[in-house]
Amino acid sequence: MSTTFVYTGTYRVRPGRLEDARKKLAEHAEFVEANEPRLVAFHVFIDADAETVSVVQLHRDPESMEFHMKVVSEHISSALGDYLGEVVSSHVYGGSGAPIVDSIRQYDPGVTVVPEHLAGFTRSTAA
Repeated sequence: MSTTFVYTGTYRVRPGRLEDARKKLAEHAEFVEANEPRLVAFHVFIDADAETVSVVQLHRDPESMEFHMKVVSEHISSALGDYLGEVVSSHVYGGSGAPIVDSIRQYDPGVTVVPEHLAGFTRSTAA
């Protein structure tokens, strides 16, 4: 049975490219929101020193992440070559045995995979 799939990735901002990263990542988030209705949450954070950005994604299942990678593959390639540098860290939570995990390893061979979801819930609305 498919379960929630969470991806987090932290990337260095290329020197002198902070404003480009801010603009492009905001545009990217808008694009993702408009084109990926199954994605539950997509957030980009920047650290206090403005040296790294972190992306947090919450998908309903691994198949949603597979769709995400297809939709944004061109952006990922250009971002990593243009305004984002090396991957500092990436984590996958869930997706045990899902093919998408191998796809993520192509972008980051050092991805940490925590495959088994033990318990939890997702609220679509909170009080």
